[in-house]
Amino acid sequence: MSKRLHHERMNKVVEHIEHNLNLETDISQLASIACYSEFHFHRLFRLYVGESIHSYKKRLLLERSVKQLLYSDDSITEIAFKSGYDNQSSFNKAFKKQFSCAPNQVRKQKVSIKKTAIKVKLIEGNIMQPTIESIESIPVICARGKGDYKEASAEAWGKLMKFTYSNKLMDKSVRMIGIAHDDPNVTESNHIRYDACVDISADIRNEEDLQARTIAGGNYAVFMHKGAYDKLNDTYSMIFNSWLPESDHKLRDEPCFEIYLNRDPRKTKPENLKTEIYLPIE
Repeated sequence: MSKRLHHERMNKVVEHIEHNLNLETDISQLASIACYSEFHFHRLFRLYVGESIHSYKKRLLLERSVKQLLYSDDSITEIAFKSGYDNQSSFNKAFKKQFSCAPNQVRKQKVSIKKTAIKVKLIEGNIMQPTIESIESIPVICARGKGDYKEASAEAWGKLMKFTYSNKLMDKSVRMIGIAHDDPNVTESNHIRYDACVDISADIRNEEDLQARTIAGGNYAVFMHKGAYDKLNDTYSMIFNSWLPESDHKLRDEPCFEIYLNRDPRKTKPENLKTEIYLPIE
């Protein structure tokens, strides 16, 4: 079997797990998606992802629970059930082992995770106001990078741009989209996932580093970030720590995504860069 085909199969498994966190893990189904026997599948997944299936899903659910504790009205018991635990006690134990603090401390916003404050504060002065938009789903091709966001985005865009430019697929109508799956205040940098995407249709069957996916449609609060990409985290902090708590909106269980409005960021002064941030809301 070619390396390309192996990557394609395992990427489908990873995508299935990430999109179905609320469902019971069916190992036989995952092995079938990967076209491998169950006997070999566990080892192949661990080698490809760096974690066992159980550890990977458990970590994603616990990291998601931090957002739910901060920004949802669900009780801790409800969040425990949604995170795959039979009772709050088991959830508390696993959460504390992962983050060195208890869920109720996060809910009260009294602690820090990874030495970064998650306490909600209102920013002095005017809070950035978004537009509320309802969009159709967006089919894209994408490449994934891992590591801190600077490294992950460079890796992902390097893979994607090599393909699009060599095949003369880029024109002014193509949107460049980034999906930042993880909060760097919660997820260890070596596990952070970033997808570089373009909304084009192309034959990627022979491209081991690329995959097709769909960005979910629905309602979004759209914020305009003006300035350098390395300041995006400041805007996200404003959104989650100031705008969201003061708004009447609730988050949907979809990742945020970014649309980069400058055709060639390398030829644009950092202060002139413009990025739309799409926050999924109910």
